[in-house]
Amino acid sequence: MTTLLGTVDRATGSVHLERVLPASPERVWAALTEPDRMAGWLGPVESGTAGPGRTFVLRMEPEATATCTVTAWDPPARLKLIWDYTGEARSEVSFALSDEDGKTRLVIDHVKVGVDPVEYAAGWHAYLDSLVQYVEGRPVTGFTATFEAMRTRYAAAAPTD
Repeated sequence: MTTLLGTVDRATGSVHLERVLPASPERVWAALTEPDRMAGWLGPVESGTAGPGRTFVLRMEPEATATCTVTAWDPPARLKLIWDYTGEARSEVSFALSDEDGKTRLVIDHVKVGVDPVEYAAGWHAYLDSLVQYVEGRPVTGFTATFEAMRTRYAAAAPTD
């Protein structure tokens, strides 16, 4: 059974996940910020580019995008975005990267989530699985199955009052 990567707080609309990735912080940073690499595990960049104060648009689903505005840019250690997903209130997501013996500890904090944050916990968990596959040079597969399984698990770990 897959271990949860972090916590969900439904009261505050926040998600905190941590994972050690089998790649250097520089390589993970590139996967988080370079359009051709983002497309390999997260989604295609439809317009714009990541950079200090810049905005870019990710195609997340056929009918949904995430417009991302960079509010913190400290390569290869910290990236923070305003996350404006189709049909949702704006939220904020940050990525903190640190070296761990040649690997990268990646911490994701997604806050001010206006929908059930369990959805984002499961989504980021599945995307992190995709990122591991991507940085290892393997085909990226299994997102939907991982998302569905982890949604149930994060929901059970974050019951409503």
